[in-house]
Amino acid sequence: MLRGFLVITLLGFAILVPVAAVQAAPKTDVVYFNNGDRLTGEIKGLEKGKLELSTSTAGTVNIEWDKVARIETAQYLDVETSSGTHYHGQVPQAQQPGSIRLGIDGEAAAEPLAMNDIVRFAPIEQGSVLKRLDGYLSVGFNYTKADNQTEFDFSGGIKSRDEIREWSLDGQAALNAQSTARTTSMYDVTLANKRFLEGRWFGQSFASVQGNEELGLNIREIVGAGIGRYVVQDMHHEWWLVAGLAYDREDFESQPIQNSLEGVLSTQYSFFQYDSPKRSIDIGLSVFPSLTESGRVRAEADIGWKIELVEDFFFDLSFYGSYDSKADQEAASNSDYGVVTSLGYTF
Repeated sequence: MLRGFLVITLLGFAILVPVAAVQAAPKTDVVYFNNGDRLTGEIKGLEKGKLELSTSTAGTVNIEWDKVARIETAQYLDVETSSGTHYHGQVPQAQQPGSIRLGIDGEAAAEPLAMNDIVRFAPIEQGSVLKRLDGYLSVGFNYTKADNQTEFDFSGGIKSRDEIREWSLDGQAALNAQSTARTTSMYDVTLANKRFLEGRWFGQSFASVQGNEELGLNIREIVGAGIGRYVVQDMHHEWWLVAGLAYDREDFESQPIQNSLEGVLSTQYSFFQYDSPKRSIDIGLSVFPSLTESGRVRAEADIGWKIELVEDFFFDLSFYGSYDSKADQEAASNSDYGVVTSLGYTF
């Protein structure tokens, strides 16, 4: 239980401290709409069909990408198309509606890119991965009077990217207490680095720290790497697959510390819609067949549905599940799962 609270504290500190250090760029970018209107502010990026613009008078505005005719910005952008190709540069004036032409120092020398072929872009400062940070925090609490059961859930994360890579720090923790059984906790913190390759391919490396008292697991430390590919990338869908290897160090309650080598098969699918109210569905599954312990298979699954209540605040309904075919001998079960309702904030 103490370890779970420690993970929560450290994760919250890791998320909030870097965010406080980020300084906003000048609000001199311009977004032109199909109907002739325009807005001036600071372009924060395009992700999942949503252009985020920070303005001085209206706060942060989320704009559907297909409503935009053209943009102007002196910020240096990393632009990704549906084919997985990356382009870099600024977007100066004199752009044609429906396309952007990237250039350096105000000169648009490159061939135009069709805006409906662009799936994401992010302002970046060369040499710094902290120019642009995105993050989220979510907290849930459930209480059942019949058995005096209380459950506290926390999740959060931050991510940033530059021209060739994206890194992320994500974590979740849950504490379950009831009058008829012992208090249990689980936690999972993962640091991941994704390096973009040609086409839709990418290299993935990660390190995780996990614990789950329901499975009799005190702590599991994992480092791994693999190769992945985006299967689908468009304005409303994203689906990727990863295959690789991982090295584990595990400490169970009634077993000596053991080391093992596992295969990694992972996939994640996201659907997102930014018509009001904004909403999204995320489905993730990871399977770890052991290469050193015959017959052992682990699996982790997450399903989340999110809907925005007011700007940047959302309601989240999620399901998590863990399975270990050879869990600790004294564990209550070889599987653990739960349904969580929570309120969250994105930044």
